[in-house]
Amino acid sequence: MVNGLVFGALSVVLMIARIQLADGLYIDARSVPVALIGLFEGWQAGLLASALPVIYRLVKLGGAGALAGAAGVIVAGLLGGLAHAWARRQGRVRAHHAFALSGAVFVATFVTFAAVGPYALRLFGLVWLPMLVTYLVGIGLVARLFQDVVEQAHLAAGQQRFRAIIDEASEAIRIVDPDTFKIIDVNRRECELSGYRPQEMIGRDVRQFWPTEPELRARQEASAAEARAQGYARAFGMPYRTRSGRIVSVDSTRRIVAHRGRRYEIIVFREAAEREAVEASRREAGELRAVTLLAGAAAHEINNPLAVVMGSLDLLSRRLPDDGQEARWVEQALDGVRRIRDIVARMTRITKIESTPAGANLPPILDLERSSDDPKETS
Repeated sequence: MVNGLVFGALSVVLMIARIQLADGLYIDARSVPVALIGLFEGWQAGLLASALPVIYRLVKLGGAGALAGAAGVIVAGLLGGLAHAWARRQGRVRAHHAFALSGAVFVATFVTFAAVGPYALRLFGLVWLPMLVTYLVGIGLVARLFQDVVEQAHLAAGQQRFRAIIDEASEAIRIVDPDTFKIIDVNRRECELSGYRPQEMIGRDVRQFWPTEPELRARQEASAAEARAQGYARAFGMPYRTRSGRIVSVDSTRRIVAHRGRRYEIIVFREAAEREAVEASRREAGELRAVTLLAGAAAHEINNPLAVVMGSLDLLSRRLPDDGQEARWVEQALDGVRRIRDIVARMTRITKIESTPAGANLPPILDLERSSDDPKETS
């Protein structure tokens, strides 16, 4: 709406600042702004823009041709709206839309002159060429310049949106030329992770930021080669070298995309520490579940025969003399059975996995005492 009023005011200014062709012979470009705003913003804006010059023509200037002149401006706004709809179907305003609109406005102007009468037609015969040139230049060429300005504004707005989006991303993003390995752009998170400023990275060979250790560098090379061969590569626990030389484990996704005839490699990094911690927790939980299930099953299977053995030894100890060697042997056996019972009971209270070395050339074994500590007892 604001643009419609602005272009309407410009139309009034052009009516006031008319062009003198000869003594008593004038033309003006009142229809040009009205047609232009209709072309770029639609018929509503065109009609709104025509309101001010129509009021000025009818109220201020008046005369026999006032109605025809006002109608010509309104028609220019409507023609601009039609050209706008035509251009939208084809994606954008192009030169043929603007020049076709110039011709249509010129024809509409001729009709308004003809509607006034023979005198106006004779007058049109004197001014038709300057008027045609005015419309071709004012609508055709200016529309092209205006379109360039609009496209540049849209491009700048798009770039600002793109920058805002990638800078707000939680992952580090690096855009690379896949043919030259030159860094084209990086986002804020990439700079935070690497420790470099954008200007220190953009334009440089991405391989300069890879780890220098042959084994670690080979993993980066393999991932980059896979992306270039297949268009996509994903890797977990990749080595990422920061400015300080520290190696950080990251998960990376590489994708080769094409835009306007040029290829780009989009690399997205995410620190792997969180994922690795979750996976470690899952592994520990799985190990703990497996151990507790095994311990529970073993305890159940051991307790039944152990109770029989313990009961039998207890009965036997009662039948033997207290001071005999056999009684001492039975008591030692009972002590061993009680120890086994305590160990089995502790197996059912395993709450974590703690290992201890088993000796040379042997894998570590479960430290049952540390793994089954009761938190209430150690607090």
